[in-house]
Amino acid sequence: MFSPETTQKGEDMIIQSLDPVHIIGESSLVAFSKDAGWDVEMERFRPNIVSVGHGAYADETWQEIKIGDTVLEFDHRTTRCLITNVNWDGVRTNGTIQTLRKHRPRCEKTNKPVFGSYFAVKQSGYVKPGDKIVLVKSRTV
Repeated sequence: MFSPETTQKGEDMIIQSLDPVHIIGESSLVAFSKDAGWDVEMERFRPNIVSVGHGAYADETWQEIKIGDTVLEFDHRTTRCLITNVNWDGVRTNGTIQTLRKHRPRCEKTNKPVFGSYFAVKQSGYVKPGDKIVLVKSRTV
């Protein structure tokens, strides 16, 4: 990807690298599905990594984690929009976003419900299926 350091007029540009990794816990989806009253598909939320073996919404308390030899640092919670109402078959429902609004906390800036967390890559490395998520540092929510 090309990222120029100056505009065509020669003005300095502020370049911001946004390389978030989206993580949602399998147990978070189970808890959310219980609130919804139906089995909500993980695909509706499009995570890069699904954590297994952690408590519901544990990702919201992680400040820094290590997966394989990759270190990730909490960036922000994932705000949710209407696209969560669309399943992979293209069928629309209202249940997902309404349940998110009813049962999940809201983002202070946008008032949208949150589900999942974005992490920035602090130390790049390799992540393989089955790698454990190791908590390096926690944060208060």
